[in-house]
Amino acid sequence: MNLDPPKQLTVLSLNCWGLYVVSKKRKFRLEAIADKISQEDYDLVALQEVWMPSDVELIQQKTQSTLPFAKHFYSGALGSGLVILSRFPILSSSYLQFSLAGRPFKIFQGDFYVGKGLGSVCIDHPDIGLVDVYTTHLQASYGQKDDYEAQRITECWQIAQAVRNSAAQGRHVILAGDFNSIPTSHCYCLLKEHGFMTDSWLEMHQDIEDSQARFEQDQLSISECIQHFGITCDSPVNTWTKHLLKQEPRAKDIGDRLDYIFYRRSPQLVCLQSSVVLHEYIPNTDISFSDHFGVRSVFKISTEATSALNSHYAPTATQLARPTNTELTSQHLRSMLMLIQAELSKAVSTRYACLFGSSVLLLMTFLCWTGQIVLTFQHPVYHALLGLYMIFSAAGIVVFFIVGFVFGKTEERLLLEYKEDMTIYLNQLTPHLDPQPSSSSVSLLSPTSSISSSDGLVIKPY
Repeated sequence: MNLDPPKQLTVLSLNCWGLYVVSKKRKFRLEAIADKISQEDYDLVALQEVWMPSDVELIQQKTQSTLPFAKHFYSGALGSGLVILSRFPILSSSYLQFSLAGRPFKIFQGDFYVGKGLGSVCIDHPDIGLVDVYTTHLQASYGQKDDYEAQRITECWQIAQAVRNSAAQGRHVILAGDFNSIPTSHCYCLLKEHGFMTDSWLEMHQDIEDSQARFEQDQLSISECIQHFGITCDSPVNTWTKHLLKQEPRAKDIGDRLDYIFYRRSPQLVCLQSSVVLHEYIPNTDISFSDHFGVRSVFKISTEATSALNSHYAPTATQLARPTNTELTSQHLRSMLMLIQAELSKAVSTRYACLFGSSVLLLMTFLCWTGQIVLTFQHPVYHALLGLYMIFSAAGIVVFFIVGFVFGKTEERLLLEYKEDMTIYLNQLTPHLDPQPSSSSVSLLSPTSSISSSDGLVIKPY
């Protein structure tokens, strides 16, 4: 009888909050994060918001002995901020830039200029073979009014297609990152129902309803809520938490679960443990490692394939080779299509507004130029002010035209493409095949997660 302990694969995901200038105590915190990672027994580490090349080099140097293989993903004008560290050799890597992420006028948000996307590496595990490891950082919502939900849906649509392709090749899949989406969101639904990803944390915390009841009876402290509900962002325990939470405040401002480690559940790869980590302060300080907490999941590695039927396993590679194999219901798709249609209408309005603004500036510039020729008296101050106006006006005309015509048209056509792609899937579904939501299904995964009845999302355990 084989008494050897089961082989395991330990994965960490962490948003490091490594923005240049904006992030406070960046160098000190990133060094502390690198030290912490090097002291732990991780096999794979997915990091987000590591923007500075010097920080990437620092992390690689400090983790070289335990995680000798690393990939930093380059993208956009400012970089993706994504890094994957691995104990196992990296055979290949790729980066899928999201078609829609941010807007050019939102300069200080920066999402449009970093080229957000999905980074992936293929590692060669000595026991289970090829594993595709993905990391991402989705578009943020910025405030209580979420203007980017439709964009995140298109991003998750791209992610779901990517992980399906990996699974169809017979590879194991791990997907980790900051998804800026709560567990009852459309994005979460897409990854689970269409990407066939299993939420490792939720799989290990099936007592969520008991925790919910204890929370409502004020039997859980804020610190206890972190583990009971998987809180990773906007927790009052975190020293960097902003006063304005990303979600509307509930009975208690305990934060949200925005960071996840998903995986393709199979007989060879099953989650054993998942928890929120790096929620404590940096040793000998009174500050947190980052504005997010990390997620750590431990997976059991089995080298023997089993033929036992288990409905909780993800579909096989052969099953996923068929594009129409999906758990999405027509209700889910219609709800997402409505959001994309609303975003499409807004994009068209914005495009026309920019083109109108460009036309107005052009007309005013022409009138000023004409007036300068007609008027015989020209005071030096008037001449200087007019020249200054002409410069700014010309710049405004170019900016408004580029944003309105180039970006506006691009955004409009991309939204149309996603709308048609989802409509094709919708046409494949018939009402009598849609599973009916169960009243006993888990529909509230944390006290700060809410959803309207029109969404009709049902979370499945897989």
